[in-house]
Amino acid sequence: TRFIVMGNLFCSEYPIHRRFDLKGSSHGRATDKTEEEIDETTTLKDLDLNFVFRLQSNWYKNLIK
Repeated sequence: TRFIVMGNLFCSEYPIHRRFDLKGSSHGRATDKTEEEIDETTTLKDLDLNFVFRLQSNWYKNLIK
């Protein structure tokens, strides 16, 4: 059995309004809650992430490399 304890790397006064547990997989990686049931304590999964991330061209190239 393995487990990981993680701390918040982005400690700030800003509230967390969406929380995701990302593993890079799509198998079983969506929450079973409806949009009305999701609040700031809900941990969403990979397939729930529906944002578009835009990076500067050189940042993108470095990430892909």
